[in-house]
Amino acid sequence: MEKDYIMSIDVGTQSVRAMVFTNDGENVATERILTEPHYSLQPGWAELPAPSVWENVCTVCNALCKSMGDDINRVAACSITANRDNIIPLDENGEYIRDWITWVDQRRAPEAVFEAKHKWGGTKKLAYLFERGVMEFILARSKFNWFKYHEPETWNSTAKYLTMGGLITYKLTGEFADSLGMQSGVIPFDTKKLEYYKLDLIYQAMGVRRDQLADNLYPPGEKMGEVTKKAALESGLPEGLPIISAGGDKQCEVLGSGAFSEDTAVISYGTLATISVTSKKYVADKKFSFYTFPSSIRNMYYEEFLIDRGYWLVTWFCNQYAAEADFPEFLQNINEKAAKIPPGSDGLFIFPFWAPHYVVYPEAKGCIMGFTDTHLPEHIYRAILESIAYSLKMGYGKIRKKTKKDIRELIIVGGGSQSDVAMQLTADIFNVPATRLKTKEVCGQGAAIPAGIYASFYEDEKDGVEHMLKVDKVFEPIPQNVKVYEDIYKNVYLKMYETNLEIFRKLEKYSKSETKDE
Repeated sequence: MEKDYIMSIDVGTQSVRAMVFTNDGENVATERILTEPHYSLQPGWAELPAPSVWENVCTVCNALCKSMGDDINRVAACSITANRDNIIPLDENGEYIRDWITWVDQRRAPEAVFEAKHKWGGTKKLAYLFERGVMEFILARSKFNWFKYHEPETWNSTAKYLTMGGLITYKLTGEFADSLGMQSGVIPFDTKKLEYYKLDLIYQAMGVRRDQLADNLYPPGEKMGEVTKKAALESGLPEGLPIISAGGDKQCEVLGSGAFSEDTAVISYGTLATISVTSKKYVADKKFSFYTFPSSIRNMYYEEFLIDRGYWLVTWFCNQYAAEADFPEFLQNINEKAAKIPPGSDGLFIFPFWAPHYVVYPEAKGCIMGFTDTHLPEHIYRAILESIAYSLKMGYGKIRKKTKKDIRELIIVGGGSQSDVAMQLTADIFNVPATRLKTKEVCGQGAAIPAGIYASFYEDEKDGVEHMLKVDKVFEPIPQNVKVYEDIYKNVYLKMYETNLEIFRKLEKYSKSETKDE
């Protein structure tokens, strides 16, 4: 049977998808399952049941294979992508020790910082003093250190720590392999050199050993293994199917968007809102106002500014105002009403940090200001969308200081890209054209491109994008709107944090926020 299809598995925060494409980007089949939300045993914690990720992958893959019948054997290769910065510890038999600690989790290990300050000596002490800010950021946020000080029984019995991409790869192939692009968060990975650090001091500081991480890391488009007989029985996928490295979900969105240079930015309007660019040269911010990860485009880097609670705010808004209406119907109606509200939401302004940005706005609180008796729910909705775009514009400014490149084009993906209101106001706030793609599955489609490269469907990533990417609509900035937004951005948004910092600090005394830094 001819091998003329490619496939991707996409594990997201809210759903898991399995998708099959032709080399021209036609979606042959898709299966999707909504996932259970994380649970919290304590404020700020966010965990998932250990078996859930693999079980969900098996559910969608079995459904996909059933719907395709014998045509599943036409799949030449399958790529893996997943949301990043999630950790699962396994014992020496490859069994789960405890549940996942997810990217949403805010727990810290202040004990690691205390030890560095008061107990380190010699070379370790010098390293700490030389890069104190960076070291304290890393030490406190290391999930490995949290295990060390809070669950020593887990820490002592862990043979392997896996990412979600690494876990799926292990379950499918039996190999402790992972993609370069899944190496994000606080782990001993040298992004510039695209390899794990060699210096043992770094592993000691983070509370992990090299042998506890993936045995091998693969660049996009390389085979990590093949589906084993056991995995074929559990997942339904054909035994021997090549499993290909792709990268993290956000990097795959950028690849699927066709953003190959610093002057094209991709905004992902999802639960986590991000703005990101691709660059040939490694650039980074030691203060971590933005992050640099391996790109899903070979020999490239990926810079990302993020807001933890991006379009999560839209869900929050729906929870307050949707009442008995279905969310999709409610959102359609509120978008139609918000389209009639002028730029600036008739003077209603929102500072969208329901959870603070721990580097740029570490003590921020969410604010809604400018209320009058004329403001309606649609004003609040529009102001939320405007506020997230302002924040991403500010975040891109942090990246631009390093890349020295202005944006000439925006590509918008994620759930928010389906809103014409969000698309237009984003074009206006950034004052550049904003493009919406035809597919809603940009991440899954982008992840399939490395599988296509492996299968020799495409010469390279650009060839893959030319075959698969299709534009739906381009939103041009409207000059009079640009003027309004620039005024609010410069004279309200950028002044908001410093102007209200003392008020934020006073309110913190009475806060019950679940995202407090310990």
